[in-house]
Amino acid sequence: MVSEHHAEMVKGAVPSMDELQIVAVGDVFVHREQPEEAFQHVSGAFRQADTTFANLEGVYCATQERAPSAGVPVVADPRHARGIPDAGFDVVSLANNHSLDGGTLALLETRELMRSAGVATAGAGENAEDAHRPAVLDTGRGRVAVLAYASVFPCGYEARPGVPGLAPLRASTLYAPWETNEWNPGLLPRVTTVPDAGDMEALREDIARARDRADVVLASFHWGDFTRPYVLTDHEVRTARAAIDAGADAVLGHHHHLLRGIEFHHGRPIFYGLGHFAFDLPGLEERLRKSAYLGRGDARLRRESARRFGEFRIGPREGHPLLPFHPDGRLTGFALLGWAGGSIRAGFAPCVLGPDNSPRPVAASTPEGKEVIDYLERACAYEELPTRFERDAFTFHGIPVTAVRPGD
Repeated sequence: MVSEHHAEMVKGAVPSMDELQIVAVGDVFVHREQPEEAFQHVSGAFRQADTTFANLEGVYCATQERAPSAGVPVVADPRHARGIPDAGFDVVSLANNHSLDGGTLALLETRELMRSAGVATAGAGENAEDAHRPAVLDTGRGRVAVLAYASVFPCGYEARPGVPGLAPLRASTLYAPWETNEWNPGLLPRVTTVPDAGDMEALREDIARARDRADVVLASFHWGDFTRPYVLTDHEVRTARAAIDAGADAVLGHHHHLLRGIEFHHGRPIFYGLGHFAFDLPGLEERLRKSAYLGRGDARLRRESARRFGEFRIGPREGHPLLPFHPDGRLTGFALLGWAGGSIRAGFAPCVLGPDNSPRPVAASTPEGKEVIDYLERACAYEELPTRFERDAFTFHGIPVTAVRPGD
């Protein structure tokens, strides 16, 4: 049943009738008075996809026990959770830096809320083995396996034998001077990483097992530096390519809150950062101050925070009460993957977030859509990713999609 891996990309831009279609977005968390309105502009199309994926960036629970290592908990009443299945999402990742903000029982409650509503979950579970188990979805056109991991999370959030948590993909950070022939105390260092050997071996084993069960294998990662635009760490590039080498058909990255570049490795797409799609954070500034988090402490912490984040500091943004991020964070969209006969093609549908924080599709031929695709092109150029964008190449249930292709 499993297709030959790393077949060539489908050459045509227009989807075929028998193609398995997968939609993927970045971070989502619905926390508003009318949860059903969060995805009102895209839910009709999402329900038509064979599989629709998101990273669920928070916890829904009736009671919570704050994890001691949590920053600012992203937790909401379960009544808000219905915004996820109502939008047409079929599977969510629970592997991120907020998945245990309310404690281990809240994580499992969130998982049960999703599953009882018909939404599969990946990346977290009752123990390490459970957290590494893929979500497998049967569609009329093939079977899709989703694996999810987190590289960014508070200590103690990882699953262990007999302990609930997430599936980790860790790396150690190394600092070295840029110049080795001089002393220069205080100069910003060169930063590199060394992968956790056990986590990398688990990733390869997980993908191999998933390939035995599915036609399409998706690997999702919560990773990266959200304090700077465009940049990719060596950890992201190394891990993404390793996942493709191990047999994944596509890599889906998130956490940055800003879009990142896209590349192809052995003909398979890597979306390094899908940004956030509809990530509600009401009253965040008050919660940050209460926790003395992200520079909301004494004068020294405020100065250091301002230097660290600059204009990308998380905080109130006039006119956008649910989205306290840099204006570039209002540029978003969803990936569209098409699989048929072992080949896979990729597209990206640009969207924008208005004051209501609900993603609205826009054609790349419009000023708003052009801004999104221009941003993606800059992200690719910054990291020298040879990717081409064919704007408004086709539509997905009425939504304009830009084809994404390997460059020369």
